[in-house]
Amino acid sequence: MHQPTTAALPDAYRPAPSIPRLITEITQETFWARYAIVRGDSDFHPEYAAQRERTALLLRAVIADLFALQSPGDDRAALDAVQAALAVRRADHLPPCEPESARQWLRTEYHEYEMSEAPHPPNCPGGCGGTGEVRLATLTYSAEGVPLHEEPVGCDRGEPKDPHSSDCRCGGSGEYWEGSERNVCSAYLPETDDPWSTMSKPPAAAFPGDAPF
Repeated sequence: MHQPTTAALPDAYRPAPSIPRLITEITQETFWARYAIVRGDSDFHPEYAAQRERTALLLRAVIADLFALQSPGDDRAALDAVQAALAVRRADHLPPCEPESARQWLRTEYHEYEMSEAPHPPNCPGGCGGTGEVRLATLTYSAEGVPLHEEPVGCDRGEPKDPHSSDCRCGGSGEYWEGSERNVCSAYLPETDDPWSTMSKPPAAAFPGDAPF
């Protein structure tokens, strides 16, 4: 499925959300809403089911808006996006508004959803259980590959991480070295000098030749 280009999207969609991921989450949110309704016990109160249904509506509207943004001359796509945004407003018991205002409101709502404490579904593929955070991920290893340091990290919903460029401190490998410790490169951080500095290399005794892991 075509992935929207970042340049064509407003700030609320930067980075551009993955449409396959949005579709997966719509399916998950719909499942949990229906499961809660069928169970009907104290663990799944009506507000829980309503929130899951509302989230599914929101994500459907975002997909419609993304397609409309990719086809600026397509009136049908724009109308679909507006109608989808208005459906979310109805779920929130809000009155209708002008078409462009509805779409701008939708983008704000999606941004708030992404920034909320627990935007992920309970059965999130990233293994966070809906918290948006994976607990105790190993970030530092010894030269022999023994875990040395763990801490909570943001959940990536099970999606592959974007590769780092060659000018990152990790040289594009996703890991960097500090002394005899190998660290996971959790964020793109460009080096000011040679990206293949000693910080990014394994200890001299293990490079080249036998890898320490």
